[in-house]
Amino acid sequence: MNQAILGLIIAAMLTVVGLASYRFLDPRIKLPGDDGAVIKTEQTATSSKIGNTTSSKPAVVQKKPVATQEALPKQVELEVPFVPEAPGGDWSGPWKNACEEASLVMAEEFYRGNTTMSVQAAKTRMTELFRYQDKNWGSNANSDAARTAYIANQIMDFTAVVVTDPTLEDIKKEVAAGRPVITLNHGKELGNPNTPFLATGSFYHMLVVIGYDDETGEFITNDDGDEKEGAGKRYEYAHFMASIHDYVAKTRTTDGPVRVIFTSAKTEVIK
Repeated sequence: MNQAILGLIIAAMLTVVGLASYRFLDPRIKLPGDDGAVIKTEQTATSSKIGNTTSSKPAVVQKKPVATQEALPKQVELEVPFVPEAPGGDWSGPWKNACEEASLVMAEEFYRGNTTMSVQAAKTRMTELFRYQDKNWGSNANSDAARTAYIANQIMDFTAVVVTDPTLEDIKKEVAAGRPVITLNHGKELGNPNTPFLATGSFYHMLVVIGYDDETGEFITNDDGDEKEGAGKRYEYAHFMASIHDYVAKTRTTDGPVRVIFTSAKTEVIK
C-alpha cells in the first residue's frame, strides 16, 4: 500500500472519530446509520393531581388517619348500692373513720350484682375489714390508696388498681365502661355540710364515683360520709378534681399525690 492511499485511510478514520466525539457532546449530531431521531434524556417526576391542577412535585404519602375514640355518653349513673360509713347511725369507735371500708363494700356489692345492702350486712362486712386491718397494720384508720387497693385485691370480690394523676376523662371513661371509681379526697375541700370532720383532723375522706352528667358538669357519687344526701351526691367537675389527694401517714395529712382507685371484676383485665 503506497503512502497516498494510507494517508487517505487515516484521514477518513480521524473524521469518523471526530464526529463521534461531537455526537457525545451534542445528541443532535447524527452519525452515519442514525435514523434521524433526536435522542433526549428526561428526568421522570412523580405527578400528583389536586383538583384540576397537576403538580410535578413528588406525591406526599399521608399516614392513615388514626381512628378517633367513640364519644362517651353524656350521662351515666351506675346502680351501686349506697352504704354509709356509719350504718345505723352509730358514729362511735371505728365507724367514725369507716369511709374506706364503706367505699370498698359498695364496690364489692356492685360487682356481686347487688343494688342494695342491708344495714346488718354492711356492718358485718365492714367489721371483717376492720379486723383484717387491725391484724395486718395494727389499726383500721386512714387507709391510703395503696393499702386500700391491697385489701381489695387480697380479700374482696373485685380488682383494684391505684392510678396517679388521672384526668377528668380517665375517670369518666371508667364509669362509662361500667366500672365505679373509688376516690381519695380532702373532705373539707368537697364543701359538703352534711359530712362531719373534726377541725383538728386530717379531713381524709373516701367515696365512690358512680356516674357523671355532662349537661350539668357534675360527677355523681355515693358519698358515704353523708347520711342525708350521700346516695347520688353530685359534685362539680373542677371542684371535685381539685379535692382529690392521697393520705400521707407520716404527716397525717391529706395533701399527697392525686390518686384514685380504678376497679374491675375479678375476671376482667384493665387495659
